[in-house]
Amino acid sequence: MDTPGFAREIVTSGLEAEREGGSDGGVGIRPVYLRCSQGAVSWAYPRGALRVLLRLAGGNEEFRGCVRLGRTWKGARLFLEGVHSLHPLFPQTTDGEAEGPRVRCFQSRNSQAALYVEATPGGISPKGRTVASFEYHLQPLPNGVKSFDPSEECRPCTVDEMTHAFCSSDLVTRGTIRSIESHDDPEMSQLRVRVTKLIRRTRAPPPPLEGDSEDTELEEKWWDGARGVTLHVPTFCGPRHGAGEFVFMAQRKLGQLRVKCAPRIEAWAELARKANRLSASPCLLLA
Repeated sequence: MDTPGFAREIVTSGLEAEREGGSDGGVGIRPVYLRCSQGAVSWAYPRGALRVLLRLAGGNEEFRGCVRLGRTWKGARLFLEGVHSLHPLFPQTTDGEAEGPRVRCFQSRNSQAALYVEATPGGISPKGRTVASFEYHLQPLPNGVKSFDPSEECRPCTVDEMTHAFCSSDLVTRGTIRSIESHDDPEMSQLRVRVTKLIRRTRAPPPPLEGDSEDTELEEKWWDGARGVTLHVPTFCGPRHGAGEFVFMAQRKLGQLRVKCAPRIEAWAELARKANRLSASPCLLLA
């Protein structure tokens, strides 16, 4: 069963296509319509092309979209559809294997974005299974805002944003920062956090893309006798190794847990007491 709010599209060229509402066969351009804020597309034995149209459920919101290729991506090329031409999102070899960073982002136009997935000639391997799979995430822009402002990801959360983040995040945990690294992805830094108290954990993670490892939301890494978790923040935000205990609120995005807010425990405990006393939060705030 798919995770609520998560669309999963499975297409097998020449054999069958499985998707809600059915799908046309053939080798031409096959349309795929997705209206969830996040999801995944897996295309086995690619032939022809897919045109994947992305929109939010409301239909009228602009958004920033990001895609992440699966580790076994092969046999196809991925483009963003422009006004008059297609723009390649990832550098690739002639047989459709991706090179370099596996995450790319783009801006919607007229509340939608179209991805064009084209099979490469001879991309199907005679041995084994050839799969081109990717995961996507759409982030709605505030009303009246036409383009994404990267600095929004770096500023401190307001009180309202913190209470909303607590109630809507996939993971809320108290912890201390053990280290900050940026080896695997130069655009994202990894916060290695020593968990001191797990507060909230919601929604089971969606199944991983083919060839990817299972979601390691709470890793079985024991540091000084405690469990650890790896969280992610944009490197350009300049994350620092702060001392003391924090409340980390993180949302799952493209196979990673991204930090939304991270107040210090003292500030959060005071905020939670006031909000609970005034019933000013959509859920009970815990510390």
